Amino acid sequence: MNLEIIPQAQADLADAAHYYRIRRVGLDLEFLDEVSTAAERIRAEPFAFEQVRAGIRRCPVNRFPYSIYFRVPEPYTIRIIIVRHDSRRPGFGMRRK
Repeated sequence: MNLEIIPQAQADLADAAHYYRIRRVGLDLEFLDEVSTAAERIRAEPFAFEQVRAGIRRCPVNRFPYSIYFRVPEPYTIRIIIVRHDSRRPGFGMRRK
């Protein structure tokens, strides 16, 4: 499956990585590695993840309080729309396409 990440989700990811980078040297790389692992889990079995809204699924990131929200808009395409801290308000980013 093709995995796309929309620009807003890329910005979410960059902001989170920056936060971890200033907390501890190398923590940003650990975070990005866990996000990459989660993305591979999504690619392998996108429909195994809970549907939180119509057409939007959620995959938690191991070791970090973040989740990846994604859509499967067409066969063979997965679109990551949000990389969000789990304590953010539930509606954050849900209108992204």
